[in-house]
Amino acid sequence: MGYSVSTSAIWGANSLAPNTAFTRRCVDVVESAVFEHHLTPMLHLKDVVTLFDGLCAESDVTMLRLAEIQGKHCAGLMMPMMQGADTVSDALKVLLTFNCLHAQPIYWTPSVRGDHVSFAIWVDRPAEVTVKQSERMAAMGMLQFCAGFRDLLGDSFKPTVLRFKPSQVGNDWPTQFVGIPIERNATETEVLIPRSCLQLPNPLKNGGVGNPPRVEAELKRYREQSSAQLLRNETCSWIKTHLATGECDLAALAERMNCDKRTLQRKYKRELSCRFSDLVDDVRADVCLPLLESAIFPMQMIAEQLGYATSGNFSRFFQRRFDCTPRDWMRALGEGDDAQGARGRSNLMTADTFSGL
Repeated sequence: MGYSVSTSAIWGANSLAPNTAFTRRCVDVVESAVFEHHLTPMLHLKDVVTLFDGLCAESDVTMLRLAEIQGKHCAGLMMPMMQGADTVSDALKVLLTFNCLHAQPIYWTPSVRGDHVSFAIWVDRPAEVTVKQSERMAAMGMLQFCAGFRDLLGDSFKPTVLRFKPSQVGNDWPTQFVGIPIERNATETEVLIPRSCLQLPNPLKNGGVGNPPRVEAELKRYREQSSAQLLRNETCSWIKTHLATGECDLAALAERMNCDKRTLQRKYKRELSCRFSDLVDDVRADVCLPLLESAIFPMQMIAEQLGYATSGNFSRFFQRRFDCTPRDWMRALGEGDDAQGARGRSNLMTADTFSGL
């Protein structure tokens, strides 16, 4: 549980097949799909990222071409519910509510950024999936988000900018995608949407479409079976969006969850066998590695993204976590050592709700 992705993620991939071997592999992967929750055929994340590796063997630009071909079809079981949405906000709520049945290891984190709402993407990475594959999957998910909603909502969907980490884009990437400008040197992968467009009507609405009772029942079953996992995801998602603000503390989270911090801390100990501070460190470890790997961000900037005032504080955290300094880790990476082993793995997942936006 936790690493299944709908076959709609690879919809249309065969039309861009670079060779016959890829076509055969694509067929084999689709035939391996299972109906894990009785709604739609699902694939393991490892099989999906392996297909993307083959598809992007010559250039990652193929991801943009595939997402554009897919359009609304990448939404899978969520597509009819999004088509029945009254507004942009309603369509986004469908994604946040039902994505766990569509792509379990992918989590969307909404947060308010002044006059905009940011939607950031996280991919929970199983051990057999590399960091590079995970980064590519996150980029692909963001492209599918933009192409799918543009197809479903037409001109009511008006993102301002698409932001990618340097580890996710190639030198041959264009400066825009489906009319949305692309920034390549971001500290996280996100799309910014003006808050003013959230209540715009869906001009392509398909009347009479609601949430099928069967989907609602499966969602309830999944949330009951995965309550501890979802608690961790939602907490880590909140931590990620608050690290750089200096407001990432247990009291603030407890207030958001309408409980006192002692109750919340006991809940973490009982259900997750950890403390809130342990989850904060997990998120810090997950956030810092791609930023370091890009080799373009100053140590002070990385430290601030992790909620530290100085690069020295960040360096001490990194030493405790990975048994080496950030500069030693980068040096080993540059020399071609086994950086994967040096940086280890933080097993965290994130999720969030649309409440408060």
